[in-house]
Amino acid sequence: MKRTIFLSCIIVLASLSALAQSFDIKKPTLTPKSITDSQTETIRAGIALHDAKKYDEAIEKYETVLKESPDSTLALYELALTYYAKGEKYKAAETSLRGSQYKSQELPLFYATIANVIDDAGKPKDAIKLYRDALKILKNDPLLQHHIPSVHYNLGVTYTRQKMYAEAKAELKRAVELEHTYPSPHYLLAEIFIGTKYKVPAMMAAARLISLEHNSGRTSRAVAIYNSVMAAAKKDEKTGNTTINLDFFAPEDEGKFAMYDLLIPTLGIIDEEKNKDKEPKTAEEMVADNLDSLIAMLSEDKELKKTFVGKQYIPFLAEMKELGYSRAFAYLVMYRSGNQNAAKWLETNSLKIEQFLNWAKTYKPAAK
Repeated sequence: MKRTIFLSCIIVLASLSALAQSFDIKKPTLTPKSITDSQTETIRAGIALHDAKKYDEAIEKYETVLKESPDSTLALYELALTYYAKGEKYKAAETSLRGSQYKSQELPLFYATIANVIDDAGKPKDAIKLYRDALKILKNDPLLQHHIPSVHYNLGVTYTRQKMYAEAKAELKRAVELEHTYPSPHYLLAEIFIGTKYKVPAMMAAARLISLEHNSGRTSRAVAIYNSVMAAAKKDEKTGNTTINLDFFAPEDEGKFAMYDLLIPTLGIIDEEKNKDKEPKTAEEMVADNLDSLIAMLSEDKELKKTFVGKQYIPFLAEMKELGYSRAFAYLVMYRSGNQNAAKWLETNSLKIEQFLNWAKTYKPAAK
């Protein structure tokens, strides 16, 4: 029995290796056909079975649809996804290859599935080549160019898996530049920035993700990144001294942020000193005002305007503040952090939150 399993594994790995070595995608030429409401319901039933890890039953559902409508790219993609989850990766790649012949909304998903299979086979360079080939195909067809940001993002994911962070950032930045309302590149950039000691850029990328995707697992992680950068300095209860830990070897190729690393933890202290003769602010008001102060400083930094964050993220934050949405954003972050007072503020200001989220979904930096 063990020998049979071992031989099966060898056969699968050999197949995957052959796929990685010989795979070549072509320009899609076919047009997907629409499916009936009944077939749509069958696919939905298959997705539910997939989510319940009943993969064989899910596969039956998708194959039923494909027998009736072989040009359904939705059924093909869900079938490929289920094959992949089941561990039948060669079948997942074969199905995705079939799907990649169609000019469909699922096209970048087919590319991603094939690349994942190749990457899993220990051939990351071949996966990267596949994405490069996909970009060439898409760039040469005006009707397919809207898929390009997704391919850049998936290429960034592949580079990230290989810990090639400079290359990953370049692809993710390109995805952001092409489609600013696409959440995934912002999220992965936030993760890479914070993991490679670009604290303020990480905060800004996380902020953009939160504005686009405000109620997901990724939102929780983005909030944690945001809060870690914006955290106020803590006083020693015994001495009363405030300690700020600075990294004097932090990288500067994304811009010089050492001054902000020093200022951000003290924003609340500076504000208290300025307003010591006025009525004390609530903790929530302090957090919101600190964000406004930081945005104002970032907006005036002429050197940063030349950088990626200066072109993509600072204008977003500046316009958010100018339109009066920065407070709504700050309270949204505090709410996601478990602050009950923020929850009450959001309930009272629901219209403002709705306006902010609608604006965030359509915001794009001005072309220069």
